[in-house]
Amino acid sequence: MELYSGVHQIRSLYTDGRSLFQYLFVGARTVLVDSGVAETPEKSIFPYMEQIGLRPDRLSLLITSHPDLDHQGGNSSIRVNAPGALLACGEADRLMVEDPKRLYSDRYNFLHEDHRVGFGNEISPDAGRPCRVDISFRGGEQIAIDSDWHLEVLHVPGHSHGHLALYDAAHKSAYVSDAIHGHGCPKADGRMGIPVTYFYIDLYLSTLTFLERLPLEHLHTGHWPSMEGEEIRDFFSDSRNTVERLDRKILGSLKKFHTGMTLNELMGAAMEEFPEWPADTRVLTSFPVKGHLDRLEATGRIRLDQGSSPPRWRFA
Repeated sequence: MELYSGVHQIRSLYTDGRSLFQYLFVGARTVLVDSGVAETPEKSIFPYMEQIGLRPDRLSLLITSHPDLDHQGGNSSIRVNAPGALLACGEADRLMVEDPKRLYSDRYNFLHEDHRVGFGNEISPDAGRPCRVDISFRGGEQIAIDSDWHLEVLHVPGHSHGHLALYDAAHKSAYVSDAIHGHGCPKADGRMGIPVTYFYIDLYLSTLTFLERLPLEHLHTGHWPSMEGEEIRDFFSDSRNTVERLDRKILGSLKKFHTGMTLNELMGAAMEEFPEWPADTRVLTSFPVKGHLDRLEATGRIRLDQGSSPPRWRFA
């Protein structure tokens, strides 16, 4: 779908029923944001490009917004079909974007050894094959799409350390992928799909503040419906409120249980606070819950008892 002249949203459905969006910017250069899962280029991106009269080899640059299999899985297919395109991602996320094994060990299973929470050792075919990244961004870079049109690279951490977004001043539009989460990610039919999955709480809140201050009329994401005007402000407010609710729920739960609670037990408390989160996505709550625990521990409000197995947090 063409959003504006030269700006296209490519849509497919992920296996869990969520929309999966990539963005194509077409001018003197052609820039793609995210490659979806392993099959997305062949099934969605290349057919869409053919529909608008572009061959895959017209791609100049692929930007992976952050390390997740549904945003980087198609990178190796892009490399094969558009060998002249450069691949880019956030500098802090590079190792995980380049190698699905690192994605699983460093992101999806990093809590398994201490807390027995994770995604398992079998790497999904959706994650694609290892693929080298040519350029890493830190934010502040300018990408010239045409002589009078450029995009600004934004560093918007919180979901990951190196998460990237793009700002198009010409259309007052931001393309933020999964940088902001509301109170969860919906399925295409409007039902709740998965919980919030931010991790670095203070960085996430700083990203919210940063985006709120942009001259912004349109917001486009990796899974949520596109938003305009007041919808954007409501989404930001919902996102901040969700952080506050999880903080309160975790602290309130720890006050009740003087013997402390494990990560798994606190994940259950989060599911109680947000009953709309599907039960079969419970493992995903490990990311925000652990992020909140780290921040609350750093501020001295809770303490971690590592003498038990698995470790337990207690109210300080």
